[in-house]
Amino acid sequence: MRTFAGMGLALAAEVAAAGGLAAAWRLRTRRKQPVTAAADPTAVALRLGRAGIAKQEDQDLDKGRDKGARTPVPDHVSAVLEIEPLDAVLPSADPPAPIPSHILTGLRADPLLGLADVRLVQHVQPTGAGLPERSQAGASYQTLNHDVARRLGTEPIPAACLTWLAFRLELPGSHRHALAARAAGPILARGGGITGAQRTLDKAARTASAKLALAGYRTITLADDDYQPGFRSDLVETHERLNEDTDQAPDAATAAPGGVLIGVDPAHRPVTLGLFRRTTLSAAVVGSLHLAQILALRCAAVGARVIVETARQDEWDPVLLHSGLDAARLAVQPVGRPVGNPGWPAPSMANPLLVLRDCGARPPYATVPRGPWTAIVTLLPYFDPRTAGYLRDADLVGLQRMPREEAAMARHLLALPDKDTAALPDLPDPMVLWRSRKRTVRFCELASTTWEEAFLGEPVR
Repeated sequence: MRTFAGMGLALAAEVAAAGGLAAAWRLRTRRKQPVTAAADPTAVALRLGRAGIAKQEDQDLDKGRDKGARTPVPDHVSAVLEIEPLDAVLPSADPPAPIPSHILTGLRADPLLGLADVRLVQHVQPTGAGLPERSQAGASYQTLNHDVARRLGTEPIPAACLTWLAFRLELPGSHRHALAARAAGPILARGGGITGAQRTLDKAARTASAKLALAGYRTITLADDDYQPGFRSDLVETHERLNEDTDQAPDAATAAPGGVLIGVDPAHRPVTLGLFRRTTLSAAVVGSLHLAQILALRCAAVGARVIVETARQDEWDPVLLHSGLDAARLAVQPVGRPVGNPGWPAPSMANPLLVLRDCGARPPYATVPRGPWTAIVTLLPYFDPRTAGYLRDADLVGLQRMPREEAAMARHLLALPDKDTAALPDLPDPMVLWRSRKRTVRFCELASTTWEEAFLGEPVR
């Protein structure tokens, strides 16, 4: 390991003596090396420091159109991994384990990577964003959220919480000379230039992902468009843990996700649904209209815009009249009309989109908006074998009380344990069995608030 690091520093010293680190970087990048992503599917998207290298400027330089101008030289490249529990759609009752601090210190100290910064960045949206002033839906939900948290001695569940692991690699020409010299060896050993830097960051990302998997986390590689300069996001709060000193480990942190508090389990622990992800999430619920309306209100309370497609609009009038949500947050549309609201902005992590389809036991085909931060929930009043595909393909399934014949079909389709199948015919009205695609199963009591019961009534199946 010392020999490898020494060779890298020796090469850096030689090119520096010939014309300085910045000159060495310019000479290397002018060799027309192909700037391509690594072959690994988890190749890390790079964000260039300073002004970056514009493609058009590179083309002009190659064609000799502007021989007098010089392409700006980046001083660093960076990459970001998003960290979340293995099942963020239906988190388990036990909180996720802290992210081991030795993972960050190990990445920072590894001479084969030469990283300058390794930091944890957490973005939090404590309450729903963009809700109307004095929103009853938001106030009622937050009261329930705080009551549950107070009973358990924990913090309320945030509307959204994202945890990122960010890497930074200094390049020749950076004002952080010592760190640029430290990175020169790993970059040159992997081909040099932008390609070598990309391969070095890709190696850091794969190493971090493997170690985090052992700690019970999965990672997602973010593209440049997924975050703002400085590792910022659309969420209101940003907290960073920067490990500048390899002898000091950062404070323990967890990647507990935010989400929608839907109720409590038999042990009175919160049951949270992670409905809004970077990819479209589909959910199917075999249950009552009351459950669907609670879902709509709770999602609106965490900042989501809600579109309801229904054949019984009169049943949704109480939600329209009493929720306090205006036309910019809630839209109820008849079945058959293309689902969507062209006047609404694109869904984002702070303002996601819920499409709730209340179209009977066999919902017709419809054009439904899909994309990041969008959840599509299909309500089925009973289990119909002809619509079993909705349950089979769903990322999340909710089941209320059903006859034994339907429970037996659900067991076969969803691979439910025998004890959970036996419990379905005897579930109380407010109880729901939730099952994720990763086969996490949790029983949940809806725990309606006083405000919700005032115009929705008691939970019924």
